[in-house]
Amino acid sequence: MKTINSEQAIESANKKLWQIAVSCLKLGIIGFGGIAGMVATIENEMVIKRKWIDHQHFMDVLSTSYIIPGPNAVEVVMHCGKERGGRLGLVVAGICYIFPAMLICLAFGYFYKRYSSLPDVQHFIYGIRPATTALVVGTVFRLWNKTIKNNIILIILCIGVFAGSLYGMNEVLLILGAGIINYFIYTSKNKMHLFAGFLYSPILLQINMGLRFSQIKLFFIFLKIGAILYGSGYVLFAYMDEALVRHNHWLSHQQLTDAIAVGQITPGPIFSSATFAGYLINGINGGVLATAGIFLPSFFISFFLHRVISSARKSQKLRLFLNGLSAASVSVIAVVGIHLFTSSIQDWHEAAILTICLALMLFQKKLGTVLIILTGSIGGFLLLKL
Repeated sequence: MKTINSEQAIESANKKLWQIAVSCLKLGIIGFGGIAGMVATIENEMVIKRKWIDHQHFMDVLSTSYIIPGPNAVEVVMHCGKERGGRLGLVVAGICYIFPAMLICLAFGYFYKRYSSLPDVQHFIYGIRPATTALVVGTVFRLWNKTIKNNIILIILCIGVFAGSLYGMNEVLLILGAGIINYFIYTSKNKMHLFAGFLYSPILLQINMGLRFSQIKLFFIFLKIGAILYGSGYVLFAYMDEALVRHNHWLSHQQLTDAIAVGQITPGPIFSSATFAGYLINGINGGVLATAGIFLPSFFISFFLHRVISSARKSQKLRLFLNGLSAASVSVIAVVGIHLFTSSIQDWHEAAILTICLALMLFQKKLGTVLIILTGSIGGFLLLKL
């Protein structure tokens, strides 16, 4: 009897891991539109379709990911994997989410080294940005209804964070500030619990082996970047420029610019630019090492994040802090949506794609994100051919 139960448990665990792998591979393939676009697809898959975590849990994870280093979307996906399949689920989720972007960037790197230019895929990605914008807009409406509701304090915090983010203030500070303010409003007579952060050894920040090139040095350079990086692709560009162009002279400025461009036009986090850059430096080995280095800290951070959130969700006082973070995160995503909207609507073709995809998003709620993105991509391709 025990043997049968053990076999059933193993079969159930394997089934869960398979589901995690399939879902995260799909999300890795369709993850366009930066963090806001990826959040929209992850929320649709993990919360609405799979129901692996509830909405509030998702918002707790998302908002907390904004105030720690690393790629937010990867950390959110890994947390969902941990909830579904334990520690192994976290690892499977992270690897499967990253894998598609790594393969695509390796392919881009091959063509770039052989032909000294990037493949022309503009016709195929033309409609993806307005389709992703539609997903982000729809997600903001859904998150607002479920997170803010009629809480006047959270509404005021949202408006303040929205204005600050639109003005260009630091998003990490805005989100943290919202959490702290919401906490103190409800517990003004109590002291604030300390929220643990990450302190990285100064040794890690000063990696310099004095070698012209080595695979170990390449790995540790990207490990350092992955461990300390906050912010957008522009921050990633600055770190990579200092380490790869100015300090070690492994890449030219043009090659680094093209690497960032590849990270922006391919699905998944912009951290995948590291794969392309690593390939240019040392072929497939360099691409794989750079990918492993820049994403590895996220796995350890996600283990820590899962423990922190699991404990915080049980505390009524820390619940107030998390509610403030969640409200601020909605505003940050809304600002990204505005930037996406203004950049993706350059002519009537893109406006038409956005309108169609937004209508599908709002009125055909059972329609999957893959179909919406495919609609945008195929629609853009056909409109450009007209």
